[in-house]
Amino acid sequence: MDIKLMCGAGAALLFNLLTVSTQADEPTLFDSPDIELVSASAEPAELQLSGAETEVGVTPDAVFTAYEAMPEAAPCQTCQSDCGCQQFCQCDSCQACTLCDRIPLLNRFPSDPCFKHWIMPVSNPVWSIDPRSLTYVRGVFVNQMIDSQTPVLGAGDLQVYALQLGIALNERLSIIAVKDGFNTLQTRGVGNAHGWADIAAGVKYVLIRDVDNQFLLSTGMIYEAHNGSTRVFQGNGQGIWNPFLTGGKELCNGGHFIANAGFHLPADDFDNSTSFWYSLHYDHPLTEKLSALAEMNGIVCTKSGGALPVNFEGGDWINLGSSNVAGNDVITMAFGADYKINECLSFAGVWEFPVTERKDLLDSRTTVTLTLTF
Repeated sequence: MDIKLMCGAGAALLFNLLTVSTQADEPTLFDSPDIELVSASAEPAELQLSGAETEVGVTPDAVFTAYEAMPEAAPCQTCQSDCGCQQFCQCDSCQACTLCDRIPLLNRFPSDPCFKHWIMPVSNPVWSIDPRSLTYVRGVFVNQMIDSQTPVLGAGDLQVYALQLGIALNERLSIIAVKDGFNTLQTRGVGNAHGWADIAAGVKYVLIRDVDNQFLLSTGMIYEAHNGSTRVFQGNGQGIWNPFLTGGKELCNGGHFIANAGFHLPADDFDNSTSFWYSLHYDHPLTEKLSALAEMNGIVCTKSGGALPVNFEGGDWINLGSSNVAGNDVITMAFGADYKINECLSFAGVWEFPVTERKDLLDSRTTVTLTLTF
């Protein structure tokens, strides 16, 4: 039994030796001349395969890409909101407004998206200018009551139906058309009349645009032509130049303060009087869509005209060219609200009244606007 056991063990040992010898003659993966072994303690290096026609380098950076290294998303092409202020820019700002897509011409000139929470002044639509670079279409309705003690005219009222327009060429330069439309005038002294208003248009440029602090300062020039109907006290003189300065700031409570001022400089100072004007605007958010408005407007006549021998003027909409108004001033207050229907359509209305003893042609006024902003 011991001899058989020893013979079996010897045969098994011989078989193993022959198997190992045969495998040693075959090449292994680590015996390949094309691959070099790299120590685990060596510096990371590219794994290269030599002897091939093309060398391929593979590094950890090529396999794993950090989140920060991912390319930034392309800016929105519809509103071009790549201004870097994040919380104020939204590419889908007009998504809820079907009217925006129906006027493709104005969509090519989008408003500055970084000040979209501001509200346009209402009570002084011709002179009180928003400092932002905006593309908008704005319908304006004015119903102005005339005091019964007004000389010559007596008690009456004036209605204005106008359409304002703004085109933002870029975030700083814009074209504005602030006066036009159709007027109706009813007074006891001169009866009823109707006709077209003068057209006033110009340019506006943003001097300071501070997005982080939500501050704007702009200047511009408006020219009012004399194309209107004399039946409603338009079309007199040779035109009026209106240089202006306007600025605004968002306050810590979410409200906005806008102040502006300018001059009325007639090309013919006989048919039109010369004046200095100023306006203040404040809006305060009550809800996400509703804001309260408070505004003040003032006008100071600096030089009389020579067209009419009276001691009162027409205010912002009418220039009578009165001969005895130098030094006169009128200050009014207005209160109302603005309601944002959606991201680009808003409705606003204010009631205005004089706070000085002098009223001129404004005993009280209601102004309503419907604004479509692109």
